[in-house]
Amino acid sequence: MSMIQALGNVSKVRGALIFVEDPEAELAFYRDVIGLRLLYRTRTFLRFDATQGTSLSLISGGFASAEPKDYRRGGVVPELIVDNLALAIGRLDKAGVRHEEVSRTAYGSFCFLWDPEGNPLQFYESAFTRPEGDSERLPA
Repeated sequence: MSMIQALGNVSKVRGALIFVEDPEAELAFYRDVIGLRLLYRTRTFLRFDATQGTSLSLISGGFASAEPKDYRRGGVVPELIVDNLALAIGRLDKAGVRHEEVSRTAYGSFCFLWDPEGNPLQFYESAFTRPEGDSERLPA
């Protein structure tokens, strides 16, 4: 009988964890505005289904900010794939959500936005194409 030996390799990135000041206050934003389905909830922790076996979780311990947090200095931004960026941004606008203008590339279009505590997120819609001669692509 052969045994499967674990090697300690990463097999999947399950999701992202965002530290927030008040998970309960953030619930309506992530569920109703972003459109994620709530999977699990305690007083200090929320896990949302981000589809295809991936999750986005909120946990208490962070700090709210009246101003958007600078994602270029914080280093991590959850990227949420959308099937129609224009409709997703319309939902943001209707809810009064802060966001940047849409950036368009050969690969797709994206928009940075912030939750009510100032945490950055990104909506991304793929162009479903990859340029053959991408001059910026490096070998794997």
